[in-house]
Amino acid sequence: MKREMIPTWEELQKHRELVEEINPSAVIAMLRIKQAAEEIQQGILDILQSEYHLSEGKFCVLVVLHQHGEGIAPSVLAEKVGVTRATISSMLQRMERDGLVAVKADKADARSKKVKLTRAGNDFMQEILPPHYLRVSKLMEKLSEEEQKEVIRLLHKLTD
Repeated sequence: MKREMIPTWEELQKHRELVEEINPSAVIAMLRIKQAAEEIQQGILDILQSEYHLSEGKFCVLVVLHQHGEGIAPSVLAEKVGVTRATISSMLQRMERDGLVAVKADKADARSKKVKLTRAGNDFMQEILPPHYLRVSKLMEKLSEEEQKEVIRLLHKLTD
C-alpha cells in the first residue's frame, strides 16, 4: 500500500508564513527519500517473504553473520541488526532450531558466546544473495552509474 503524505509546495509555503525557517524543498526532498526507501524496502521484503519465508529481521541477521564468517557475539549482532538482546536471543533460538546458525562458546573466552552460520546457513545465503543483489541492481538501473554514485554521495552527506 502506497502512502501519500507529502504536502504540496503551496501548503508548505503557508506553514513558512508562520515559521520562516521552513524550507519547502527540504521537507519535500526528505519525505520523498523516505517514501522511496519504504516502497523499495517493501518490494524487497515481499519477495524475501514469499520466496524464502524470511522476515526482515531474520534476513538482516543472516546478512550480518554472512559478513562475519568467523562468528560474532550475540550482543554485537543485536547492535548491528538494531534489535534488543532479548529479541536476538529468541531469533537465534529459532534460527538454530532451523539449522541456519550455531551458537557456541567463544574459544578465546569461554564465558562468551559466538554465533556463526552453519554450512546449511552458508548454503542458504549462497542461494538467496545473488538473486537478491540482482533484484536490487535491476531496481537501480533506472539511474545511470554516475547518478547512483551521486545518490550514494548525497545520502552519506545527509547521514554523516
